[in-house]
Amino acid sequence: MFDGELAIQGYELPDGARLVDGTVLLDRPGFWPVYLAYMGGAVYDTSAAFDVPESARSDMERTLLDRAQWPVLSVRLAPAHSKWWRWLRIVNRNMPDDGGLDVLVTSDLGGSAVRIAGLGEFYGPGLCWKELWALADMPDPVLSREQRLLLGLPFVGDGVVPADARTVVAAALRSVGATGNVDTLVSDLVDPAEGWGAGMWVIRHGVRMCLARHALRHMQDTSLNELREVDLAFGARFFRSRSGSREYRPRAAGRTVPRWRFEVVEARADGVGLRLLGRLDGEIRDGEPARLVDGVAEVPIAAVRVGEDLATRNLFLTIDAEVPPPAPGAQLLPADSP
Repeated sequence: MFDGELAIQGYELPDGARLVDGTVLLDRPGFWPVYLAYMGGAVYDTSAAFDVPESARSDMERTLLDRAQWPVLSVRLAPAHSKWWRWLRIVNRNMPDDGGLDVLVTSDLGGSAVRIAGLGEFYGPGLCWKELWALADMPDPVLSREQRLLLGLPFVGDGVVPADARTVVAAALRSVGATGNVDTLVSDLVDPAEGWGAGMWVIRHGVRMCLARHALRHMQDTSLNELREVDLAFGARFFRSRSGSREYRPRAAGRTVPRWRFEVVEARADGVGLRLLGRLDGEIRDGEPARLVDGVAEVPIAAVRVGEDLATRNLFLTIDAEVPPPAPGAQLLPADSP
């Protein structure tokens, strides 16, 4: 049934067990009803949405829970700005006394897998909605956009639900074989009060973290470097100054200065917001919060958007147009800077 054996660096297996590529299972009739019923941390009723024989469901359950061959569902993560592939690995951890799922992020660059969520011990959530949308849109020669979205959906926990989420999820369910009433299943999968619960997502120290009670994506359970790798896997963008002071370099030990500093030379209003031209020292994450220091006054900035002038190759930052244009010499600093 399975074409090949997988190896995940840093992931230990008991004697007699092996990891196998579970991609072949996605086209079998029992896969989606079983996956969506059990893999999201709650037992959802998928019978109204999927008209699948009970024998097909039972066969799929036995396959996913095989103690000798642990199926791994792999979603290739290929951010447009990166030349390296990363992977979302959903491992069926079929130990007799510790069954469940491990949701991992791995990289073709090597290094140990980073665990971002898990079932059985109920750790998560692993993604926010923005990351799920990015994951679904990444190019993939094997999986469709809808398959990618549904594989990642059970591990989303986010109180900020996109307005079109229910419509998109319903269409995805029908694309993988749902022929019945999908409304109840859509509500179960999308409602932030179900499954993982509503996660609180913030950007701190330049990476996305989750403040939900059982989350792994924060610095108590995951290192800052690992959090950054996960961030990159789900499409985050970082911009580094081509030159600048050594003290703003990434991972500086004993840091007493901000991670980055942007000195304003010119401010221009455009159709999107307030465009700031100037000089960046260090490395900034697109979309992270900041504070604008203009003289003695400070203004909080919810999110800084980073862009590049295609003609001059000069970096610029865009902030909310309602902020008063800063004078030359004003500085933008990370919101969590000392």
